[in-house]
Amino acid sequence: MIEEIIESRRSIRKFKTDPIPQESLERIMQSAIWAPSAMNRQNWKFFVLTDEMRDRMALLHRQIFEEIKEGLKERYGEEGVELRRNIYANFSGAPVAIACFTEIQDKENPRGDIISAALACENLILQAHSMGIGALTMTSSLRISDEISFLCGVDTDKMDLVMVILLGYANDKPEPPARRKKRVIYASQPGDIKH
Repeated sequence: MIEEIIESRRSIRKFKTDPIPQESLERIMQSAIWAPSAMNRQNWKFFVLTDEMRDRMALLHRQIFEEIKEGLKERYGEEGVELRRNIYANFSGAPVAIACFTEIQDKENPRGDIISAALACENLILQAHSMGIGALTMTSSLRISDEISFLCGVDTDKMDLVMVILLGYANDKPEPPARRKKRVIYASQPGDIKH
């Protein structure tokens, strides 16, 4: 069952505008906060934005598209650019945007806190998928982290943005991209490691 959920999950870039019931959002977020965390600090904070707050978040993202358009064209071609244009114009209709922040408690080594929040985000998108709700993770949002922090009332001296996640019912069914080869190496002796 878990393998099917993991392997059938896709990044959704076209959404229906149908709202997600509050009880579904609460179930999804409950799964998020059950993730493991560094030293069990559970130092993530999620802002689940709908309606006017979601619209304000979408408006902030419009500026990103012009900055990344050329890079998208090089990587995905014109068709890929057009597919992503709507994401930055209005979140492709996704009715929910979730801003995930983490409280950095170890300034010398913040990675543990960031990874903990990312694990919670993975729980979130897998739970959503298991409920028939699509998701898209957006790390390009980090380009406007100050603006998103201001929108959410977050003190940037205390918390860092990790990503924004869009949620909604899928309006497409993307094909799975091939998995890259030689990404897992099994080793029991030093000679087993070959690149």
